[in-house]
Amino acid sequence: MSRTKKLQSLNERIAQDKGLSALIKRANQIADVNNRLQPMLPAPVKGLCRLTNIRREMAVFTCENQAAAAKVRMFSRDILQIMQKEFKISVKKLRVVVEQSPQ
Repeated sequence: MSRTKKLQSLNERIAQDKGLSALIKRANQIADVNNRLQPMLPAPVKGLCRLTNIRREMAVFTCENQAAAAKVRMFSRDILQIMQKEFKISVKKLRVVVEQSPQ
């Protein structure tokens, strides 16, 4: 079976599964907001984190280590203001998660 045929089959299955399709759409929306947000972040935290979720009134950011997470937390008010003003996203809290490295 060719690679194109396998991808076509996978895309068809995703399209048929409404839950999976919605999840992929949501992930793409978050990734899009993250990509547009990155250049607007305060200089000291640019590239140190990425937006990974928005739940109710909370934005979740992921960092590679504790030092980066601490810096992002210091600028949380600025980041929330950017999200509210530039993206019209009504977030009031920022949660920072440190990625777990594979053991």
